Amino acid sequence: MKVSRLAEETGISAGAVWTIIHEKQDISKVSARWAPRMLSPFQKDTRRQCCQENLELLNEDTEYFFQRLVTGDETLVYHRDPESKMELMQWKHKTSPTPKTFRVEKSAGKVMAIVFWDEKGLLLLDFTPQKTTITGQTYANTITALREAIKEKR
Repeated sequence: MKVSRLAEETGISAGAVWTIIHEKQDISKVSARWAPRMLSPFQKDTRRQCCQENLELLNEDTEYFFQRLVTGDETLVYHRDPESKMELMQWKHKTSPTPKTFRVEKSAGKVMAIVFWDEKGLLLLDFTPQKTTITGQTYANTITALREAIKEKR
């Protein structure tokens, strides 16, 4: 609920409502965190087992474990990164004119970047073109390319 609506319904000023909410009640408005996906109990148990196996390997030989560890991630890369509203904010004096910004076209396109690295650096950087469906076969091809990159760099 907005502060202005609370002020309207209670008949007190928006400033007083703000003070009560933030200073007296110590409440702040936050956004929910995004979670990549909801895991089933089976998936959670599988992840727990994998983590347990990795901990056992780590305890056996710490140095060797980190030498063989490969990490990967994926992200969308935009051809043009539009500015957010927060990036456009400026400080201004009361007598200064309000700054203006103009709408620009949305990003011309995007690609997915898949990156794998180990303790020594980058192993594989793979780009998937826009409007390409990511399937099991796509990931299998990426893993095959990763294996070749590991063989070449190690």
